[in-house]
Amino acid sequence: MKKTLFTACLLTVALGLTACATPSITSKPTHLRNAVQVAESIERLELYSRPNGMELSARDKMAVAQFLDGYARSGDGPIYINRPSNAMSGMGTRQAENVVRGLMAQGGMNPSSVQTGQYNSKPGSPAPVVVSYRTLRAIPQDCRQLDNLTNTYSNQPHTNFGCFQSANLAAMITDPRQLLEPYAAGQPNAQRRQVVYDKYIEGATTAAAINTDQRVEQD
Repeated sequence: MKKTLFTACLLTVALGLTACATPSITSKPTHLRNAVQVAESIERLELYSRPNGMELSARDKMAVAQFLDGYARSGDGPIYINRPSNAMSGMGTRQAENVVRGLMAQGGMNPSSVQTGQYNSKPGSPAPVVVSYRTLRAIPQDCRQLDNLTNTYSNQPHTNFGCFQSANLAAMITDPRQLLEPYAAGQPNAQRRQVVYDKYIEGATTAAAINTDQRVEQD
């Protein structure tokens, strides 16, 4: 009787432990749960001109130069100059295009990459000359909606864990193309390769010599 009762108690404990040991879903890694998104963006600059001519201040010319510098660093494809077709444009719009082409030539950019066009505007009203180009941008995560930070059952992090780290990373990335594909491998150093190969043939150490000032020792 005692043996039967003891066996029943063991079965009850085993069944209770089995019921408590429910499987849990392991959370994805941080770089997958809060991945940095890359999207195409249009950068544009508006230049307002006068019908009888365009007068750019030093600040305006600096803004155009900085805009073109951004195109040289991260622009994809041609740069577009769209002039208003029905507005008070006149000679000013042509001067705006000449300013952009001249600054591109000064910056070492090819002016032939410029594509011109027109857009409809209200007749008789001033309209800007729109300079634009396509580029890629890293889109940071929106971390304003935080999950319950105390929801840590099954020893799993909350769903927003690592969101701010990914958002800061997206804000620091200069070229989002680094997230899409690696840089092309450059040419190897043939001279250094030959030195290492000669040492290997001679049976000598192929590692470079370590400067004694770089050693860190503890007494």
